[in-house]
Amino acid sequence: MKSYRFFASIIFLLLSQFVSASDCLAIKVTKPIEVVNNKAGVGFTQVKLLHKDKSGICLPTQDTYILSYNENNMPFLAARIQGHTPNITFVNKNGVDYALVKYYSGNKLLVLKGFVYKHSSLEAIDDFTLTSNISRIEVSDTDITVYNSERHEDDVKRTSTTFGFDTSGTFIK
Repeated sequence: MKSYRFFASIIFLLLSQFVSASDCLAIKVTKPIEVVNNKAGVGFTQVKLLHKDKSGICLPTQDTYILSYNENNMPFLAARIQGHTPNITFVNKNGVDYALVKYYSGNKLLVLKGFVYKHSSLEAIDDFTLTSNISRIEVSDTDITVYNSERHEDDVKRTSTTFGFDTSGTFIK
């Protein structure tokens, strides 16, 4: 079953390369995404699409794409993130299924982006992006705690901020 998904995603990405009239025929499928509280049992894969640069070399894009599968096991691109090494935490709050995607977007900058999960797809929520400059964001069923480091003259202070969230975005508690 997993090999079917792997080969289906390769075929899907190859077809997308032909559609865009690119000479890059290779694709780079990285690895499955770690998923926490995956009650739906849906698998996600992180992929990099390839493009040809000005010198004619085929290179992966800087963005990472989250590949998912519909009810018929057909692969589709569910979301795009501007970073790498994503993991997904599912949270059901007030009858809404949220997919909270954490990924790295720089040295130690950890980003949390919120999506609503519907029928295997991820719909981005406006005003739902949180960042931590020390790579520490904790998610619970009702809250998100973000830890950061702030420099004040010669002193470094660690802070934490707790956020609530809903389909309109995040808010400080």
